[in-house]
Amino acid sequence: MKKNDITLYISTFPLETEDDFLEKLKETFDVEEACDGKNMAECFAIIYGGIVISKNSIFKRIELEGYFKESDKGIEFEINRFLENPYNCYTFDNGTICFIKNKEKDSRFVDNVGLRFIIK
Repeated sequence: MKKNDITLYISTFPLETEDDFLEKLKETFDVEEACDGKNMAECFAIIYGGIVISKNSIFKRIELEGYFKESDKGIEFEINRFLENPYNCYTFDNGTICFIKNKEKDSRFVDNVGLRFIIK
């Protein structure tokens, strides 16, 4: 999700990537090689799980117990507001998502583990 110069990466289970990251990782067992050409915040989210908030070259990882889903309504995303209470619906430049504690229809699980325990 994007809001101005901020990007939010959400790790899900099962893992979804838009490229051949997992194939590269399976072939080489080399995280650095698999991440080559990929945004480091996105790669960090895939490997360590959770939610990664990226602004320029700085990023912060948080763990959120629960789920997220698309929505029609929300409040404007601001980093401090999100860190104070992530369980809300937030609007971004490319859509609106809600973070919730309990599973609902069409919600997806936030994976806080990622791949960190299955790779060396």
